[in-house]
This record gives sequence, C-alpha cells and structure tokens, in this order.
Amino acid sequence: MRIPMKAVVVLLLLAVVLTAAACDDNNPDDQQQRKQSIQTRTEVFGEAEAKYPLPHPKNFPLRQALVEFTLREDLLDHPWYVYIIADTGNILGYYVAKQVPVNSCTFLSSTENVFTEGIEGTVVLTAPSLDGIYYGGGGASAGCDEWFFFDGATNAMIKIRGVKFFVADQPLKLQAEPIVVQQ
Repeated sequence: MRIPMKAVVVLLLLAVVLTAAACDDNNPDDQQQRKQSIQTRTEVFGEAEAKYPLPHPKNFPLRQALVEFTLREDLLDHPWYVYIIADTGNILGYYVAKQVPVNSCTFLSSTENVFTEGIEGTVVLTAPSLDGIYYGGGGASAGCDEWFFFDGATNAMIKIRGVKFFVADQPLKLQAEPIVVQQ
C-alpha cells in the first residue's frame, strides 16, 4: 500500500504539533498528546521500514578493508611513502618513513584528570603529558596540525606542520623526488 505524499506531510506536521503541545506542562492533555505523538512517529517509521527494509549484508567489504588497514599498519620494517604536496597541488617530493605519520596530539596516556572525591559532581581537568607539559585543554587544539614520523634510512625524526600530504604503503608512479636526510 502506497501512502500519498500529502498524507505523509500531514502526519509529520501532526507529529510536530503534537510534540510542541506535549512540551507545554500546563496542557491537561499532556500525557495523551505525548502518547499520540509517539504512536504517530512509530507508525510512520513502520511504513518507512516496510518500504525500505534493512538489508542483510553478506560480504562486509568495508569491515574487510578495515581489517586489512589495521594489519598493514601493524607491520614492522615496512616502508611508508609520505608525499608532500605544494599549495599548487604539485608534489614537492616524498619521504620514506618507518611508519605512517602520527599526529602530535596523540598521547600514550590520558590527557584528563578526573576528580570525584570530596567534590559535588565530577571535575575534569587537563592532565600533563608524559613530557611534563600541559597541552591544550578545554577543547584547544594548537598543535594538532603537526605530524611526525621517522625516516626509514636514518631514523631521523621528521615533523611536518601545515603541510598537505598523503601516504601510500608502496611507491607510486608519480614524478616526485625522494626527500633524504643529509648524513
């Protein structure tokens, strides 16, 4: 059975009106209106599910890709090619890294201290990082556009900031020169 578009619009408007009326605590029919609103939404959702039922996937290719992604990043002694892109879109060159670039805002420990003892409610404060420095806090993200990795040949630490880049786990057939660490 196909419901005309006008009927769907009317039902949705009715649901909005009933919901708005239900928010008025002075309305004596408050409970009944809420029940009707919930019932209307349930009916409309049932019609939507009937028209477009949930699929039952069998192959899960996105999950397979995430597993492969995780396994690749878990490899040791595997080169990663970090291509640096100019603002013009040209490739400036590439590094051969020991691992994918890591964001400088990634930490090995919690970045929050949570206090609950002796205080009304819970207080969450910024905690110092393992290097003894407080980073950001309160939603700040000052250093989060900085990435680092280690050069595959020399183990030199490379930090890049404000630079566009992309990463591949195999060299790409592009016109790009390697960026090497001077020894």
